[in-house]
Amino acid sequence: MIAPQHDNISITETINYLSQGIKLALSKECRLYIIIPVTVNLVLMSILGYFLFTSIKDWVFGLVDMWPDFLIFLAYIFSAIFAILIIFVGCYLFSTIATIIASPFYGLLADKVEMKLNGTQSDDMGFIDIIKDIPRILKREFQKQLFFIPLAFLCLIVTFIPVINIISPVLWFLLTSWMGCLQYCDYAYDNHKISFSLMKKDLKHNSLPTFTFGALVSLALSVPILNILIPPAAVCAGTCYYLEMQKRYNLSQG
Repeated sequence: MIAPQHDNISITETINYLSQGIKLALSKECRLYIIIPVTVNLVLMSILGYFLFTSIKDWVFGLVDMWPDFLIFLAYIFSAIFAILIIFVGCYLFSTIATIIASPFYGLLADKVEMKLNGTQSDDMGFIDIIKDIPRILKREFQKQLFFIPLAFLCLIVTFIPVINIISPVLWFLLTSWMGCLQYCDYAYDNHKISFSLMKKDLKHNSLPTFTFGALVSLALSVPILNILIPPAAVCAGTCYYLEMQKRYNLSQG
């Protein structure tokens, strides 16, 4: 856990971790580890993105047809707001699905980034090691979704409550921002066998940088094409974030 007497990580440093993460993901030492995750992202985002776009288009035209002519402008405003919300949440959910599928490789990527930044060496893990780790890694992903799904359900309920639903985009943004950091910092924590609950406490101690990191990741995930590269870059950035907290706060090693 974090010792409270140290200074928090600044927002500027947090922003730099994401740019550093992109450079690390594309570096010659890490390129091999992002091929499969990027391929998974590309295939999944292309298929699901097509169906999402088609559904939103049909929904918008259906909504406009239902409104009287003198309120058409309101129909377009509401449909634009909800379409943006659906695209934002949809891209996040699609990326989450792709991340779960590629999670064994993200653990390897986080380990490689940590070795590169610390200047250390270890035996390379093969596919047999990855297969052996899959049950543990999927259990960890399940823990994250158990944390996320109830909160997402509450946000969904608020979305359909008249008047109150005006704050639903803010709630969704806060939730996806928190999960954006938690999701991609977790691989470094998991490699060190640090529990999910301890990781949440560490991130909560730096709540503003954590939300900033997650918000940047979530916004980037909603940008077509860019969202294919962002997940592995976010894993690298999350590992940088973990290492900085480890250096400043002497984190528990599990």
